[in-house]
Amino acid sequence: MITRRRFLADGAAVATAGVNLTAWAKMMNVARTVADRTALSADLVEHGLLLGVDYYPDQTPEKLWEEDARMIAEAGLTNVRMAEFAWSLMEPSEGKFDFAWLTRSVQILSKHGIEVILGTPSAAPPPWLSEKYPEILLVNSQGMTMQPGGRRFTCPSNKVYRKLSLAIATEMAKMFAETPGVIGWQIDNEFTLQQWGRCYCKSCRTGFQDWAKKKYGTLDDVNQKWGTAFWSQVYTDWSQIPVPLPSNGDPNPGLALDYNRYQSYAHASFAEEQLAMLRQVCARHFVTTNNVGAPLDTIDLRELYRNLDFVCHDNYPGFVQIFFAEGKMPPEQVATVVALGHDSMRSVKDGKPFLIMEEQSGKAGQSFFGPQPHPGQLRLWAFQAVAHGAMGVNYFRWDTAKFGAEEYWHGLLNHDRSKSPGFNEIVRTVKELKSLGKAVLESTYVADTAFSFDLDSDWALSIQPGNRKLSYAAQLMAWYGSVASANLGTDLVMLDGDLSKYKAVFAPVQYVVSAKQAESVRNYVRNGGIFVTNFRLGVKDQSSQIVDMPLPGLLRDVMGVTVKDYVPIYNEKLGVQFGAELAGQDAECVLWADLLTPQSAMVLAKYTGAYEGAAAITVNGFGKGKAVYIGADLDTKSLARVLRAVLAMSGSKSAFGAPMGVEVTRRQAGGKQWVFLLNHTADAQKVTFSGKFKSALSGDTVDGSVTLRGYDAVVLV
Repeated sequence: MITRRRFLADGAAVATAGVNLTAWAKMMNVARTVADRTALSADLVEHGLLLGVDYYPDQTPEKLWEEDARMIAEAGLTNVRMAEFAWSLMEPSEGKFDFAWLTRSVQILSKHGIEVILGTPSAAPPPWLSEKYPEILLVNSQGMTMQPGGRRFTCPSNKVYRKLSLAIATEMAKMFAETPGVIGWQIDNEFTLQQWGRCYCKSCRTGFQDWAKKKYGTLDDVNQKWGTAFWSQVYTDWSQIPVPLPSNGDPNPGLALDYNRYQSYAHASFAEEQLAMLRQVCARHFVTTNNVGAPLDTIDLRELYRNLDFVCHDNYPGFVQIFFAEGKMPPEQVATVVALGHDSMRSVKDGKPFLIMEEQSGKAGQSFFGPQPHPGQLRLWAFQAVAHGAMGVNYFRWDTAKFGAEEYWHGLLNHDRSKSPGFNEIVRTVKELKSLGKAVLESTYVADTAFSFDLDSDWALSIQPGNRKLSYAAQLMAWYGSVASANLGTDLVMLDGDLSKYKAVFAPVQYVVSAKQAESVRNYVRNGGIFVTNFRLGVKDQSSQIVDMPLPGLLRDVMGVTVKDYVPIYNEKLGVQFGAELAGQDAECVLWADLLTPQSAMVLAKYTGAYEGAAAITVNGFGKGKAVYIGADLDTKSLARVLRAVLAMSGSKSAFGAPMGVEVTRRQAGGKQWVFLLNHTADAQKVTFSGKFKSALSGDTVDGSVTLRGYDAVVLV
């Protein structure tokens, strides 16, 4: 796991707010009904393009607010997001609210034509709250109680915290429901995105027990699904069900998987309480929240965003370089991880355009910070977001903070309020995105391929990885990078959905397979699709129990193989030798080997070394389609070559010839298509194609090829 960062009637807070499942179901219905109504209503507040900046008047002397508003407008920015961390100023003591300062700031911004997205402040409670109600504090997975002083140190299940969070949000909503210039709301901030993304306190234990009771109905079913006969864990009362804190032994895998699901639900239902209230009080405003997509995996974002108007993604490419390669990852690899995040967030609401709520505008960090963006990269990163389906970009932040934990999170203005190195580049970018207009920014992203991003498999594998170095996220990123470089576009999907529009579907480490998923894959392949997967396929059911059938379980017929044995690789020297269909240099098997026995499948590669001659890669014809099983954990270069060869089986090929480090994506609307060319390298790169195109930004006509400068972005139409 990688981690970081009401229902109200007549405006009255519900004293019993908490993880109440019946109330939750009612809230879901209310929010969905109101969402459907407002989405179709002409009475929604109209707003322009969302090309803005995150702004903190609560951290800026009021004498500078007028100057800030003027400069924001002069920079061409259209909106700000603010107040998401200002609880202590808006409610300095319990029940005593002060929005006068925020009202003045909104009025100044509105006077300059700047629209406002307000954030509800529940991500960072004031000191009086945590001092008076210490039971709201989060308990981490080691049993340690978090202390106030940072952010996201609160429990998502605690009734007191939910009640007080809802109260401040409600007072804000009533104050600004009809305020000119206010167009929407961000609920909370970056759910679970902190060092400890899940809570294990007493409130969560009670909430988990209630959740399990609602899900399973009887303790007999709980005991059967979790297999509690092992280690004498049979429960005879709901109050006995624990949370998976350290217990001098590994937790029950079924309980641990369900607890991850519960924590995701707890955060989503926390947001839903505020959403239901905002739908009632501010029915003319849009409502969203911000988060970070794959490979981050603590929360089910489909559940979180189900009833929100659109997805918001926070985009900091500099952090990718720090967290995934200790600062040594080349820009083109950083771009692949960033693209994965964009594609995952776009896919949360089935391809609906999303908003970048926080876009890196300079060096970013706290105790340490990322590299200085090179000239051109700030523009490139914004265009990459749009190229992957973003409808707008909000830069973080306007003025760099001179105090607090994020003093080195550089904004458009430096500490001395001079313009940052990237200021003019951002101004240019905003101007160019405006010139593209809503037709482009609200168009549909084109994807010929899809990836399964399955949190059940992810979470279950993190509980029992089999090899300490094996992780779902690492496999997803390696596979995605290999396929994305084909420039065919890719969505992140659930396997139990409609797969028919994709020419190839990839499912790395699909550890958990449900009956519905298996039938969906079966139909997809039967009707002509290419399904590509690898080791650990279908090992577990949805309760995290091992399936009682030969592996790969429910998909054995589709894959046409039986797993003879599965082997974690440590000191063994195990190689993979390819047949004629995948001809190439022998590969190394790194972390894992599924030893395959073909039933109806054809062998494409075999193991060398300890398991000499056993099938390592197979392809099976099933109906009109094909299913490929990659049993070996291949080295990076070999994996990329194999996946590209397999992709060719689908007959799909990009019409654009692009070197490594250059992305090509497409968006379309009403029969018109826009092609984004993105050069993530420092060197000039040439992209070739057939026919003539016109640059949507310069108006120039290009014939047969175009050369991109280092870190350049070009849009062709």
